[in-house]
Amino acid sequence: MNLIVKSRQLFNRYAISTTGRLFLASIIVGIIAGLGAILFFTLLSWLSHLTFHHLAHYFPPEPHGETSGVETIAGLSIRWWIVLLAPAIGGLISGLLVFSFAPEAEGHGTDAVIEAFHHKRGRIRKRVPFIKTIASIITIGSGGSAGREGPIAQIGAGFGSHLAKTLRLSDDERRILLIAGAAGGIGSIFRSPLGGALFAVEVLYRRDFEAKGLIPALVSSILAYSIFTARFGWGFLFKTPTFVFNHPVELLFYAGLGLLCAAVGFFYIKTFYGLRDQFFHRIRIKPHFKPAIGGLMIGAIGVFAPHILASGYGYLQQAMNGELTIQFMLIAAFLKIFATSFTISSGGSGGVFAPSLYIGGMLGGAFGQLAEQLFPTMIDNPTSFVLVGMGAFFAGAAKVPISSMIMVSEMTGGYQLLVPMMLASSTSYVTTSKINLYEQQVRRMADSPAHLGDFTIDVLDTIMVEQAYHPMSHVPVLFEDTPLAKFQNMVTEHQENYFPVVDKQHNIVGIISLKDVRSVLFEDTMGSFLIAKDLMNKPVTVTPAESLKSAMKKFTTFQYEQIPVVHIRDNRILLGMLSYEDVIAAYDHQVNRRKLDI
Repeated sequence: MNLIVKSRQLFNRYAISTTGRLFLASIIVGIIAGLGAILFFTLLSWLSHLTFHHLAHYFPPEPHGETSGVETIAGLSIRWWIVLLAPAIGGLISGLLVFSFAPEAEGHGTDAVIEAFHHKRGRIRKRVPFIKTIASIITIGSGGSAGREGPIAQIGAGFGSHLAKTLRLSDDERRILLIAGAAGGIGSIFRSPLGGALFAVEVLYRRDFEAKGLIPALVSSILAYSIFTARFGWGFLFKTPTFVFNHPVELLFYAGLGLLCAAVGFFYIKTFYGLRDQFFHRIRIKPHFKPAIGGLMIGAIGVFAPHILASGYGYLQQAMNGELTIQFMLIAAFLKIFATSFTISSGGSGGVFAPSLYIGGMLGGAFGQLAEQLFPTMIDNPTSFVLVGMGAFFAGAAKVPISSMIMVSEMTGGYQLLVPMMLASSTSYVTTSKINLYEQQVRRMADSPAHLGDFTIDVLDTIMVEQAYHPMSHVPVLFEDTPLAKFQNMVTEHQENYFPVVDKQHNIVGIISLKDVRSVLFEDTMGSFLIAKDLMNKPVTVTPAESLKSAMKKFTTFQYEQIPVVHIRDNRILLGMLSYEDVIAAYDHQVNRRKLDI
């Protein structure tokens, strides 16, 4: 008997509380997320070594915390044709995998996790983490400009979702384990346990946090981080000089960097989604092959600027060491925007965190050096702007100001720069308030379908069904003996999905849902003997005097989209139909009225 079954029996036998269940489940999620991160990083490192070192003879610099031990071989010239073709081949394989088996694994992954939380009850198909893992390894390992955050978030979140399903937990608990899985994956592979947990609860919203997911996220992230670093080392991802912030006047320059990050972030997002919508979506070929086109474009850039390939962390390390010029860093930042857009907007698989760090770091490095040249007495260490730029750029573009600061601090050890990073990140975040890199983010918890019941009950309790439903004059009705052929004609004439059924006295006796009868609705062989009575279900009804709160509970319980409205004194008399959309419209109307009253 496996661990999952035993865990489920344990939960049921001892009636463990919700908090206890989530705590124990978060431990399991963290362990698996840590092991998944080890597997992901090992396979990615192997493929990157094969592509860059062995085949292309290209030896990019590496960050201090991820040195492979491979030394540059003197006398070897770069095979530029490998650099050109490898991302295209990787894109082709990745595209075929993703669009054939798990289309939701395309793109940068984090958006898919956010969508699953808000709109899919925390559900991620079992195959998605596996397809995402393979596709992302191939995309990044062949030179695609993408990062690990999206893939590893989807891998961890996918396991959390599956574990919740296996343990038969509620939708709310499934969403929490989804968060815990994402936190574990990110916290481990970026060596940022606190930042990973904060990112998982912050990235869901543009102006809010999923506070109740924080403790499970921390538990999962700590365990995953510990398992991962036990295998690959406990140090920081980057080695940085000892930065000290002790000149308040420098805050003016850090605020200026925040504004620059906001402006370039706006350009980045517009380019990212503009290329997707205006270019790749308009190419009239199957989506399976579009990542290959994006990969070929990356390869063309890589021939002239190989430093934009893959994550580029080694060049960020050089920027922190002060080894790069202003011109190099500015060009690298803008080329990275297009390389990332070509990779992910075409349907390739990978994250946007690493490219965002690269862009922000290069902008910060160039800004710091330029500020030192213009104001030499006011800037202590221009390379400190690299770290601040990394945090500020992602804070504004992704709407995660808190977690971006913590993650950069944990990845670099640059805690002394937390104050200037707070200012730059806040400036970038506020300035870019109307755009965001993650499309599935909602503004706040009240705007999430996952929290609909938390924020609408009080309002819906004040609205009656009689204020929202459609009367009989707008409702198509079937008699019990209506033949299937006549019902078929009614379906083509009306846009309804639910049809009430009445007897000869016009009393309601049932309801037909197109979803339930679609398999037989247009069968020619059935039309001669089936009637409406054979297709109907027992009706669930509401009265005009019921509140929309009561109606909403029935929608949720019985999974109907429309419910018949009956007379308060005689539940056989049909008055009309109430739809789920009617409830939402009445709620929105009431909320808007309250805002005007305020």
